[in-house]
Amino acid sequence: MVARQEIQENGVAEMMNAYVVTEKEHGEVLEVPIPILRDDEVLLEVKAAGLCGTDTHIYQGEYFSEFPLVPGHEFAGVIASAGKNVSRFEAGERVTADPNVACGYCSYCQESMENFCRNFQGVGVTRDGAFAQFVAVPQQCVFPIGDLPFDEAAFIEPLACVVYGQKRARPPIGASVLVVGAGAIGQLHIQLAKRNGAAAVAALDTDSEALKLASSLGADHCLENSPEGREELARRYPDGFSMVIDCTGIPEVVETLPAWVRPGGSLLVFGVCPENSRMTVNPFDIFRRDLTIIGSFALKKTFPEALALLQSGDIAVKPLVSRRLDLEAVPQTLAAYAAGDLKGKSLLIF
Repeated sequence: MVARQEIQENGVAEMMNAYVVTEKEHGEVLEVPIPILRDDEVLLEVKAAGLCGTDTHIYQGEYFSEFPLVPGHEFAGVIASAGKNVSRFEAGERVTADPNVACGYCSYCQESMENFCRNFQGVGVTRDGAFAQFVAVPQQCVFPIGDLPFDEAAFIEPLACVVYGQKRARPPIGASVLVVGAGAIGQLHIQLAKRNGAAAVAALDTDSEALKLASSLGADHCLENSPEGREELARRYPDGFSMVIDCTGIPEVVETLPAWVRPGGSLLVFGVCPENSRMTVNPFDIFRRDLTIIGSFALKKTFPEALALLQSGDIAVKPLVSRRLDLEAVPQTLAAYAAGDLKGKSLLIF
């Protein structure tokens, strides 16, 4: 192992550049100290990091993060150094990390419900993340990526969330699936649903380019979320869908989705709606049609499956990248996302 002091003596500066959200709806690139490692942590030199919808919620003060904070929870890079108790990894290894840090001993962790850990810490959420030259992560969260390109490895975290969601929803073989919202997460759900044995996958969105991409990635029917598009969808699927997946996080959209679920089917609420939002559902309808409504929070030990899917090539992520940024472009880009002026997936490349 290479100690941090040895790295500094070899020319790595005490300071680094990072994008910092200093207060609600304000962030800037600042020079900040390189993280000082705990004994069980590794220092990762970031090579790629994805901008996520959760980062927008954090920026807008809609999440449980406290400021100042360096966001960034989808990332990959190279191990630069390690704490004295780290034995599994060496400097120079190409890795990613699960940003969800569970304590391992609370009642939820003991019941294998680590995503509800009472002492939860999240890299880029409650502790500084990867919109920086370096990020510190516990060795328990680190996964080798082999020769998987860094820009693809940065998708392991969102794909792991998608895997967890579909494992919870368990769409049956031969299912009909409707994905509402064809952003990057929706595109991952489309591909995984097909991979999991769906006989038909439809996509609904307001963005024609996103629908074209969905079609190229395996969606059978891609329709505009308009009165005409919904009418066409109803004509093609008169009985509804075995599973409907919300990837919008818009309460007004989610409220309409039970109507698309066939009797005995399920609605997976995957998009992150505002914490104080409300929607109206008809409990008699849920009862009469045997509907199941499923939530999916973060991920739970699904990094290995996501890594395997990317390494096998079964899930394509390069087509999902709309733009590649340097660190200086992050403040303007994240503000544009928050204002609703920007769509698509942005990837920070170092």
